[in-house]
Amino acid sequence: MISILIPSYNASATIRSAILSCLSQTYQDFEIIVLNPGSKDHTNEIIESFDDKRLTLLQTENNTGIAASRNILLKAAKGQFIAWLDADDIMMPERLEKQLNYFEKFPETDILGTWISTDSDEVPIKRLPLKHNEIYHCLWFKNCMIQPSIMSRNFYLNEQCFYDENFANSVEDYELWYRLRNSKKLANLNEVLTHYHMTVGEELNLKKRHNNFDSNLHKLWEIKWRNYPVAVSESERKSFIKFLYENIEPDEHDIKASLNVIYQLNILEKDDFFRLLLSYHKLRLWRNMRIVDKLRHLKILTHLKYWNEFKQRHLI
Repeated sequence: MISILIPSYNASATIRSAILSCLSQTYQDFEIIVLNPGSKDHTNEIIESFDDKRLTLLQTENNTGIAASRNILLKAAKGQFIAWLDADDIMMPERLEKQLNYFEKFPETDILGTWISTDSDEVPIKRLPLKHNEIYHCLWFKNCMIQPSIMSRNFYLNEQCFYDENFANSVEDYELWYRLRNSKKLANLNEVLTHYHMTVGEELNLKKRHNNFDSNLHKLWEIKWRNYPVAVSESERKSFIKFLYENIEPDEHDIKASLNVIYQLNILEKDDFFRLLLSYHKLRLWRNMRIVDKLRHLKILTHLKYWNEFKQRHLI
Protein backbone atom coordinates (compact mmCIF):
# COMPACT_ATOMS: atom_id res chain seq x y z
CA MET A 1 0.00 0.00 0.00
CA ILE A 2 2.72 2.51 1.03
CA SER A 3 6.29 3.07 -0.14
CA ILE A 4 8.37 4.80 2.56
CA LEU A 5 11.24 6.62 0.85
CA ILE A 6 14.38 7.70 2.70
CA PRO A 7 17.35 9.47 1.05
CA SER A 8 20.36 8.79 3.25
CA TYR A 9 23.75 10.43 2.69
CA ASN A 10 26.41 10.08 5.42
CA ALA A 11 23.65 9.33 7.92
CA SER A 12 25.24 6.68 10.11
CA ALA A 13 24.43 8.67 13.26
CA THR A 14 20.67 8.77 12.62
CA ILE A 15 19.54 6.25 10.00
CA ARG A 16 18.92 3.44 12.51
CA SER A 17 16.41 5.54 14.47
CA ALA A 18 14.71 6.63 11.25
CA ILE A 19 14.24 3.05 10.04
CA LEU A 20 13.13 1.83 13.48
CA SER A 21 10.44 4.52 13.55
CA CYS A 22 9.12 3.14 10.25
CA LEU A 23 9.14 -0.47 11.46
CA SER A 24 7.28 0.60 14.62
CA GLN A 25 4.25 1.94 12.74
CA THR A 26 0.77 0.78 13.75
CA TYR A 27 0.06 0.32 10.02
CA GLN A 28 2.35 -2.33 8.57
CA ASP A 29 1.54 -2.77 4.85
CA PHE A 30 4.55 -0.94 3.46
CA GLU A 31 7.94 -1.20 1.81
CA ILE A 32 10.93 0.92 2.88
CA ILE A 33 13.38 2.03 0.20
CA VAL A 34 16.55 3.71 1.39
CA LEU A 35 18.92 5.34 -1.10
CA ASN A 36 22.59 5.68 -0.20
CA PRO A 37 24.19 7.99 -2.79
CA GLY A 38 27.88 7.30 -2.18
CA SER A 39 28.10 7.81 1.58
CA LYS A 40 31.60 7.82 3.06
CA ASP A 41 30.60 6.60 6.53
CA HIS A 42 28.92 3.42 7.87
CA THR A 43 25.42 4.14 6.53
CA ASN A 44 25.42 0.98 4.38
CA GLU A 45 26.38 -1.37 7.19
CA ILE A 46 23.66 -0.02 9.47
CA ILE A 47 20.96 -0.37 6.81
CA GLU A 48 22.09 -3.90 5.93
CA SER A 49 21.96 -4.92 9.61
CA PHE A 50 18.13 -4.89 9.50
CA ASP A 51 16.59 -8.28 8.77
CA ASP A 52 13.28 -7.28 7.20
CA LYS A 53 12.23 -8.25 3.67
CA ARG A 54 10.28 -4.99 3.31
CA LEU A 55 13.50 -2.99 3.45
CA THR A 56 15.41 -2.35 0.19
CA LEU A 57 18.75 -0.57 -0.11
CA LEU A 58 19.55 1.29 -3.31
CA GLN A 59 23.01 2.71 -3.99
CA THR A 60 24.63 5.14 -6.40
CA GLU A 61 28.33 5.89 -6.66
CA ASN A 62 28.01 9.67 -6.48
CA ASN A 63 25.78 12.13 -4.65
CA THR A 64 24.33 14.38 -7.36
CA GLY A 65 21.90 16.15 -5.03
CA ILE A 66 18.85 15.50 -2.88
CA ALA A 67 16.46 16.25 -5.77
CA ALA A 68 18.09 13.54 -7.90
CA SER A 69 18.02 11.13 -4.94
CA ARG A 70 14.30 11.75 -4.39
CA ASN A 71 13.61 11.07 -8.07
CA ILE A 72 15.51 7.77 -8.00
CA LEU A 73 13.42 6.71 -5.00
CA LEU A 74 10.15 7.74 -6.67
CA LYS A 75 10.95 5.69 -9.77
CA ALA A 76 11.60 2.61 -7.61
CA ALA A 77 8.45 2.91 -5.47
CA LYS A 78 5.70 0.32 -5.93
CA GLY A 79 3.15 1.57 -3.39
CA GLN A 80 -0.18 3.27 -4.03
CA PHE A 81 1.01 5.98 -1.64
CA ILE A 82 4.40 7.62 -1.09
CA ALA A 83 5.50 8.45 2.48
CA TRP A 84 8.66 10.51 2.87
CA LEU A 85 11.14 10.54 5.71
CA ASP A 86 14.60 12.08 5.88
CA ALA A 87 17.42 10.09 7.46
CA ASP A 88 17.72 12.39 10.49
CA ASP A 89 13.96 12.49 11.27
CA ILE A 90 11.51 10.00 12.78
CA MET A 91 7.85 9.08 12.39
CA MET A 92 5.44 8.95 15.30
CA PRO A 93 4.00 5.39 15.59
CA GLU A 94 0.53 6.27 14.24
CA ARG A 95 1.62 8.52 11.39
CA LEU A 96 1.03 6.16 8.45
CA GLU A 97 -2.28 4.95 9.83
CA LYS A 98 -3.61 8.46 10.44
CA GLN A 99 -2.48 9.80 7.10
CA LEU A 100 -3.99 6.84 5.26
CA ASN A 101 -7.27 7.30 7.17
CA TYR A 102 -7.30 10.95 6.09
CA PHE A 103 -6.96 9.98 2.43
CA GLU A 104 -9.86 7.55 2.81
CA LYS A 105 -12.01 10.20 4.48
CA PHE A 106 -11.05 12.96 2.01
CA PRO A 107 -10.42 11.19 -1.32
CA GLU A 108 -9.96 14.49 -3.17
CA THR A 109 -6.64 15.01 -1.31
CA ASP A 110 -3.43 14.29 -3.25
CA ILE A 111 -0.65 15.45 -0.90
CA LEU A 112 -0.84 15.42 2.90
CA GLY A 113 1.66 16.74 5.43
CA THR A 114 1.57 16.83 9.23
CA TRP A 115 2.49 19.19 12.01
CA ILE A 116 5.97 18.47 13.35
CA SER A 117 7.95 18.59 16.56
CA THR A 118 11.57 19.74 16.40
CA ASP A 119 14.72 19.66 18.52
CA SER A 120 14.85 23.46 18.52
CA ASP A 121 13.86 25.35 21.68
CA GLU A 122 12.74 28.26 19.50
CA VAL A 123 10.22 26.17 17.53
CA PRO A 124 9.37 23.04 19.57
CA ILE A 125 6.20 22.48 17.52
CA LYS A 126 5.59 23.71 13.98
CA ARG A 127 1.90 24.22 13.21
CA LEU A 128 0.89 24.59 9.59
CA PRO A 129 -2.21 25.65 7.66
CA LEU A 130 -4.62 22.77 7.10
CA LYS A 131 -6.81 23.37 4.05
CA HIS A 132 -5.90 23.56 0.37
CA ASN A 133 -6.88 27.21 -0.13
CA GLU A 134 -4.84 28.24 2.91
CA ILE A 135 -1.81 26.22 1.80
CA TYR A 136 -2.19 27.43 -1.80
CA HIS A 137 -1.80 31.06 -0.75
CA CYS A 138 0.69 30.47 2.08
CA LEU A 139 3.03 28.77 -0.39
CA TRP A 140 3.47 32.05 -2.24
CA PHE A 141 5.01 33.57 0.89
CA LYS A 142 6.89 30.61 2.43
CA ASN A 143 6.95 26.83 2.35
CA CYS A 144 4.24 25.30 4.55
CA MET A 145 4.51 21.65 3.46
CA ILE A 146 7.24 19.87 5.45
CA GLN A 147 9.00 17.37 3.18
CA PRO A 148 9.71 14.52 5.65
CA SER A 149 6.11 14.65 6.91
CA ILE A 150 4.54 14.18 3.46
CA MET A 151 2.37 11.30 2.28
CA SER A 152 0.95 11.54 -1.22
CA ARG A 153 -0.74 9.46 -3.84
CA ASN A 154 1.77 7.83 -6.18
CA PHE A 155 1.12 9.84 -9.35
CA TYR A 156 4.74 10.80 -10.07
CA LEU A 157 5.83 8.22 -12.63
CA ASN A 158 2.53 8.11 -14.53
CA GLU A 159 2.43 11.90 -14.80
CA GLN A 160 6.21 12.32 -15.24
CA CYS A 161 6.15 14.73 -12.35
CA PHE A 162 9.41 14.84 -10.40
CA TYR A 163 11.62 17.12 -8.32
CA ASP A 164 13.49 19.68 -10.42
CA GLU A 165 17.13 18.59 -10.30
CA ASN A 166 18.27 22.12 -11.14
CA PHE A 167 17.56 22.84 -7.47
CA ALA A 168 19.94 20.00 -6.45
CA ASN A 169 20.28 20.28 -2.65
CA SER A 170 17.88 22.99 -1.49
CA VAL A 171 14.37 24.37 -2.10
CA GLU A 172 13.63 21.35 -4.33
CA ASP A 173 10.65 20.35 -2.19
CA TYR A 174 9.27 23.89 -1.98
CA GLU A 175 9.51 24.24 -5.77
CA LEU A 176 7.56 20.99 -6.28
CA TRP A 177 4.73 21.87 -3.88
CA TYR A 178 4.48 25.34 -5.40
CA ARG A 179 4.38 23.85 -8.91
CA LEU A 180 1.70 21.32 -7.94
CA ARG A 181 -0.55 23.71 -6.02
CA ASN A 182 -2.63 24.35 -9.17
CA SER A 183 -3.13 20.71 -10.14
CA LYS A 184 -3.17 18.78 -6.84
CA LYS A 185 -5.14 19.14 -3.61
CA LEU A 186 -2.89 19.76 -0.60
CA ALA A 187 -3.63 19.44 3.12
CA ASN A 188 -1.91 19.16 6.50
CA LEU A 189 -3.01 17.03 9.46
CA ASN A 190 -3.33 19.04 12.67
CA GLU A 191 -1.37 16.49 14.69
CA VAL A 192 2.34 16.20 15.46
CA LEU A 193 3.20 12.98 13.60
CA THR A 194 6.80 13.65 12.53
CA HIS A 195 9.86 14.67 14.55
CA TYR A 196 12.09 16.93 12.51
CA HIS A 197 15.76 17.68 13.07
CA MET A 198 16.06 21.45 12.74
CA THR A 199 19.46 22.86 11.87
CA VAL A 200 20.01 26.28 13.45
CA GLY A 201 22.65 28.96 13.97
CA GLU A 202 25.98 28.89 12.20
CA GLU A 203 25.48 25.25 11.17
CA LEU A 204 22.38 26.35 9.26
CA ASN A 205 24.24 29.24 7.60
CA LEU A 206 27.02 26.90 6.48
CA LYS A 207 24.49 24.40 5.15
CA LYS A 208 22.67 27.12 3.20
CA ARG A 209 25.89 28.38 1.63
CA HIS A 210 27.04 24.88 0.74
CA ASN A 211 23.67 23.99 -0.83
CA ASN A 212 23.21 27.27 -2.74
CA PHE A 213 20.05 28.06 -0.79
CA ASP A 214 19.96 31.78 -1.63
CA SER A 215 20.40 31.30 -5.39
CA ASN A 216 17.82 28.48 -5.47
CA LEU A 217 15.35 30.56 -3.49
CA HIS A 218 15.92 33.42 -5.92
CA LYS A 219 15.12 31.08 -8.84
CA LEU A 220 11.86 30.08 -7.20
CA TRP A 221 10.94 33.70 -6.47
CA GLU A 222 11.48 34.55 -10.13
CA ILE A 223 8.68 32.06 -10.82
CA LYS A 224 6.50 33.38 -8.00
CA TRP A 225 6.76 37.02 -9.06
CA ARG A 226 5.27 36.05 -12.43
CA ASN A 227 2.07 35.13 -10.60
CA TYR A 228 1.97 38.58 -9.01
CA PRO A 229 3.67 41.10 -11.33
CA VAL A 230 3.78 43.91 -8.79
CA ALA A 231 4.79 47.37 -9.98
CA VAL A 232 7.83 47.67 -7.70
CA SER A 233 11.58 47.79 -8.19
CA GLU A 234 13.95 44.85 -7.90
CA SER A 235 15.38 46.45 -4.76
CA GLU A 236 11.93 46.53 -3.18
CA ARG A 237 11.36 42.89 -4.06
CA LYS A 238 14.65 41.95 -2.41
CA SER A 239 13.72 43.89 0.73
CA PHE A 240 10.37 42.12 0.92
CA ILE A 241 11.94 38.66 0.54
CA LYS A 242 14.55 39.56 3.16
CA PHE A 243 11.75 40.58 5.53
CA LEU A 244 9.87 37.30 4.95
CA TYR A 245 12.87 35.08 5.71
CA GLU A 246 14.82 37.06 8.31
CA ASN A 247 13.20 37.97 11.61
CA ILE A 248 15.36 41.07 12.13
CA GLU A 249 14.75 44.77 12.71
CA PRO A 250 14.23 46.33 9.25
CA ASP A 251 15.75 49.66 8.32
CA GLU A 252 13.70 52.53 6.91
CA HIS A 253 14.28 51.44 3.30
CA ASP A 254 13.17 47.86 4.00
CA ILE A 255 10.05 49.11 5.79
CA LYS A 256 8.97 51.35 2.92
CA ALA A 257 9.85 48.72 0.33
CA SER A 258 8.00 45.89 2.07
CA LEU A 259 4.92 48.02 2.72
CA ASN A 260 4.85 49.05 -0.94
CA VAL A 261 5.01 45.42 -2.08
CA ILE A 262 2.22 44.50 0.34
CA TYR A 263 0.13 47.41 -0.94
CA GLN A 264 0.63 46.31 -4.56
CA LEU A 265 -0.22 42.70 -3.74
CA ASN A 266 -3.40 43.81 -2.03
CA ILE A 267 -4.46 45.48 -5.29
CA LEU A 268 -3.66 42.44 -7.45
CA GLU A 269 -5.22 39.68 -5.31
CA LYS A 270 -8.84 39.78 -4.12
CA ASP A 271 -8.86 36.47 -2.23
CA ASP A 272 -9.85 37.04 1.41
CA PHE A 273 -7.30 34.60 2.82
CA PHE A 274 -4.44 36.07 0.78
CA ARG A 275 -5.37 39.50 2.11
CA LEU A 276 -5.46 38.07 5.62
CA LEU A 277 -1.88 36.91 5.08
CA LEU A 278 -0.91 40.39 3.97
CA SER A 279 -2.38 41.79 7.20
CA TYR A 280 -0.40 39.23 9.17
CA HIS A 281 2.84 40.26 7.49
CA LYS A 282 2.11 43.93 8.09
CA LEU A 283 1.87 43.15 11.80
CA ARG A 284 5.07 41.10 11.63
CA LEU A 285 6.76 44.06 10.00
CA TRP A 286 5.48 46.46 12.66
CA ARG A 287 6.53 44.15 15.50
CA ASN A 288 10.15 44.18 14.29
CA MET A 289 10.43 47.94 13.73
CA ARG A 290 12.38 50.32 15.92
CA ILE A 291 10.28 52.33 18.38
CA VAL A 292 10.39 55.48 16.27
CA ASP A 293 9.22 53.55 13.21
CA LYS A 294 6.46 51.85 15.19
CA LEU A 295 5.12 55.26 16.14
CA ARG A 296 5.34 56.40 12.53
CA HIS A 297 3.35 53.38 11.31
CA LEU A 298 0.71 53.09 14.04
CA LYS A 299 -1.99 52.64 11.39
CA ILE A 300 -0.78 49.06 10.92
CA LEU A 301 -2.27 48.24 14.33
CA THR A 302 -5.75 48.43 12.79
CA HIS A 303 -4.98 44.91 11.55
CA LEU A 304 -4.84 43.58 15.13
CA LYS A 305 -8.53 42.70 14.79
CA TYR A 306 -7.39 39.73 12.67
CA TRP A 307 -5.06 38.33 15.35
CA ASN A 308 -7.51 35.72 16.65
CA GLU A 309 -8.14 34.53 13.10
CA PHE A 310 -4.41 34.09 12.60
CA LYS A 311 -4.32 31.87 15.68
CA GLN A 312 -7.35 29.84 14.62
CA ARG A 313 -5.75 29.20 11.23
CA HIS A 314 -2.42 28.20 12.87
CA LEU A 315 -0.46 31.02 11.25
CA ILE A 316 1.11 31.97 14.59
